Amino acid sequence: MVLPSSGTVNARIRNRTVAIDREAALALSVPDVSSISYSGRGKHGHITLEFEPAAVQKTLSAIFEGATLRSSELIPRLDLASPAGGMLRALGEAIGAGMHDARLRSEKSMALLGEAVLRLVFLNFPHGLSNRAQPHLTDATSRQIMKAVDFMRANMHQPLTLSEVADATGIGVRSLQYGFRRFRNTTPLAYLREIRLEAVQAELASPLNLLPIKDVALKWGFTHMGHFAARYRAAYGETPSETARLGRAEAKADRSK
Repeated sequence: MVLPSSGTVNARIRNRTVAIDREAALALSVPDVSSISYSGRGKHGHITLEFEPAAVQKTLSAIFEGATLRSSELIPRLDLASPAGGMLRALGEAIGAGMHDARLRSEKSMALLGEAVLRLVFLNFPHGLSNRAQPHLTDATSRQIMKAVDFMRANMHQPLTLSEVADATGIGVRSLQYGFRRFRNTTPLAYLREIRLEAVQAELASPLNLLPIKDVALKWGFTHMGHFAARYRAAYGETPSETARLGRAEAKADRSK
């Protein structure tokens, strides 16, 4: 997938020329592309997102039972003027920032963002399965949601995706989302973010912690320090630096005893 930030992108896909500017994204399968070029008045810029076929197939199957990549066949030009398009652009920019800045790169966040892009595209943009009804949703039980919670807590240091949590729980992704809404009054991703914030808070408050705040945040999957700090303060009523300062003070007091 290519998202231009300036200039234009021209691609030859199955003997058809597709041209896009920053108002659209280009979705393509590499074997179908015979040529691609970039142009602009003195400059051009773009973000390119690459997805492994297995990851795309897994996400697609979670939405449309028995679907294949060939049957999905996305329309190459994805309009970014819609609300879903605006979200796609924001996700692409977040992934692009993580790819180009090692300080922001987090395997956890990249995996979650990648799955979010795929789900957003398949649920909101035209493709070969757009008119196909989604499979019947099986209601998740409270026991299954608790199993999902236990799995997330045991593996929150891993780059978890919704599909992996759903597979471990034995239900579909949509059922997982509805179950969290019903029994936890939140979404799976919001809950995962919450328990990762708890992990950050515990580590920063520990007298044994020697890592800088940014390193602790990245360790638990937070790549945007501004958003992280705002969420942390909203959750705990203090800044991460205040928590870390209290932890260091406790460590100093322990050493002076």
